[in-house]
Amino acid sequence: MSRSITFRVSQFEKDALDDIARQARRPLAELLREALGMVTSGHRTNVPMAPPELMRAVARLEADMDEVMSTLRATEADGSYLDRLAILSLLVAIDRKLGKLAHRHWSWR
Repeated sequence: MSRSITFRVSQFEKDALDDIARQARRPLAELLREALGMVTSGHRTNVPMAPPELMRAVARLEADMDEVMSTLRATEADGSYLDRLAILSLLVAIDRKLGKLAHRHWSWR
């Protein structure tokens, strides 16, 4: 595209438009052309931004899963017997944490 159109907006309106484009993770020009009905978007559904506390919680769960996997690999390598009940209890604890996260952050989108 080689042509441009300029129109004036207040600082509040410009900030609002920039926020909309940032949340959509798309260029403002594309969103404006779409809003004017000039193009139809082939863009996929927008992926919502996750809050930082949710990302930290997911990282902690990932660390828990890594710990379970490293324990399993270590016991397989040395041929020792690992208590299946202990593994199951770890996995249940992780599943409960995931359930709490999903419930707490279901409406973050």
